Amino acid sequence: MHQNNLIYKGYRLTAKVARGNPDTMANTPSSPVFTASVFVVQADSVQEHGDEYVVPSFANGDFVYSPREAVHEAISHGCAIVDALTGVVS
Repeated sequence: MHQNNLIYKGYRLTAKVARGNPDTMANTPSSPVFTASVFVVQADSVQEHGDEYVVPSFANGDFVYSPREAVHEAISHGCAIVDALTGVVS
């Protein structure tokens, strides 16, 4: 299951999915495309939205064909950010 919210090591990760705009892409795909970013905030910070991080592959122009894949990429990147913040090598 790929949920767009996850508590990981005391941090709340929230994926924000966006539908890609094929008009700006060189090779226009025939189906909808998606990208995502991830918000990272301490889990006990109820009122804060957190810091938004762009997923590196999406920043480089990559995309996926389903929102589920975009959420997975964003949450996975968020886990790597938390590991770096807490000094854990994955």
